[in-house]
Amino acid sequence: MIKNFEPSLPTEPAGRNFQWGAAIGAGLIAGGVLLIVPHGTPWSGIDFFAPVVMGRVIPEAWGVSMFSCYLLHLALAILYSLIISRVVVGVTQLWAVFTGGMVGLFLYGLNLAAVSFLIPDLRGGEFSVGFTHFVFGAIAGGAYRGLLRRRVAGVSSEHVVPPV
Repeated sequence: MIKNFEPSLPTEPAGRNFQWGAAIGAGLIAGGVLLIVPHGTPWSGIDFFAPVVMGRVIPEAWGVSMFSCYLLHLALAILYSLIISRVVVGVTQLWAVFTGGMVGLFLYGLNLAAVSFLIPDLRGGEFSVGFTHFVFGAIAGGAYRGLLRRRVAGVSSEHVVPPV
């Protein structure tokens, strides 16, 4: 038995306020995962070296560099994550994952409408693109809730501790 041992106090997110840093971090995490696994599953035929932006393959004939694809993908990931994080700010961790996935599907619908109207050449493989958006949303929602700055229960908000 350890003398003077006290179990740690549970931590709660510091209020229900939107936290920009956590939202951007969640976007970078989810975007990074989908750079490595572009279609949200390691069993797809597309790998890390394919020019993919949010599940959509950019044709090589367009002459877009891989670096540009990665930058565009991460920029969209941060934008999507800001939206997802705003929606999941007040829910529990488990519901953040599910709700994030649902918001990801909603964003897929917006993405499909924009692509169909502006760049119809990018349409195709819509099931895998929709699945990618769902996986992105689930990861971003869970990552946002995990990255929130926390406060120890029963302690004033001045004692905010970063997540472990």
